[in-house]
Amino acid sequence: MPCGRTGNLQAHFLLVILCTSMLLFAGCSPRIEWNAPRGDFREMIDTSSNAEQFSFLVVSDIHFGRKNAGVYWETDTFLKWLDAYQAEHPLAFAVNLGDSTSNSEESEYLQFADFTRILSDTSIPLYSVLGNHDVRGQGRSYYRAYINESTTRRFSYGGISFYCLDSGNLSLGKEQLQNLNDAVRTDPNPKIFLSHVPFYGAPQMVYFALGDPYERAQLVQMMQQNKVGLVLSAHLHLLDHLHRFTSQAAEFVCGSFHGRDDVLETTVPTWYVCTYAPDTHTLSIIRYTVDRVHQVSGGEVAAIPLP
Repeated sequence: MPCGRTGNLQAHFLLVILCTSMLLFAGCSPRIEWNAPRGDFREMIDTSSNAEQFSFLVVSDIHFGRKNAGVYWETDTFLKWLDAYQAEHPLAFAVNLGDSTSNSEESEYLQFADFTRILSDTSIPLYSVLGNHDVRGQGRSYYRAYINESTTRRFSYGGISFYCLDSGNLSLGKEQLQNLNDAVRTDPNPKIFLSHVPFYGAPQMVYFALGDPYERAQLVQMMQQNKVGLVLSAHLHLLDHLHRFTSQAAEFVCGSFHGRDDVLETTVPTWYVCTYAPDTHTLSIIRYTVDRVHQVSGGEVAAIPLP
C-alpha cells in the first residue's frame, strides 16, 4: 500500500484522472438536479468521544407492496434470527438504505412504519434513507408523516459520523450537495455516507448509479478530502459489490432484503451486520442470507479501513 508523500501523490493523481474522466463524459455543463430536497445536516453530533467497538444492522430494498412475479419475503425468519443474534451480540442501531416501498403508497408506508416499530421494540433504532421507489407522488409526505420529519440527517456513534443522504431523485441536488460539503468539512470524525443510489458508475451500473458523472466526481472528491471512508448504498438488488475509489475511500453496494425467483431477477433475502474495530480502524461486513428452506447463513464479505 502506498504511504507518505508518494502515497498522497498517487491518490491525488488517481482522483484527478477520475474527475477528469467524469467531466469529459458529463459534457460542457453539469446536470446536477436543481430542485431536489436541500438537506442541511445541522443535527448535533459528538466529536469528542473516543472510538469504540460497535455493530449495526443494514437492510435495503425491502419494497413493501411489490407485486412482480416471484417476489417473496422472509420477514418472520429474519425477526427470529434477529432475536437470537441480539441476545448474544447487541446491535447499536440499524440502517435502512431505501426503497422501503414499491410505489410510495400510503399502505406501503404503513407497513414500513410497522417494521420500524418492531425494530424499535427490540431496542434497535432505525435510520432510513429514501430510495427512488419511495418518492413517487406523495411519497416524501408519507415519509415525513410516518417515518421521520427530515429526509436527510446525520448522527454519530462510537466516534463515527453517519450521513443519511436523500438520493431518491437519482441526484442529491445542488443545495444538498453544497450543504453536505459544508457539514463534513467541519466534522472531524471519520465518516460513513448512507445513500440509496450508488456513487460508483461502472458500465454495468449505468442505471444503478447517480446519473450525473460530475456530481459523482464531486462526491468522491468530498470523501477523499474529509475522512469519508465508506459509502453504503443499495438499488442494485442482484448482488452486493465492493468498489475502492482510492485506498482511503470505498463503496459497498448492498443486496436486497426481499427475494425474487424469476427469470429476470433471482435473489435471496439478504441483510448485513457491520462491526467497527477501533484498534485497527476497520469495518467488517458480514452478509446474511435466507435459503429456500428458511435457513440463515452468514459470512464476511468485506473488511474496509476507515480513516
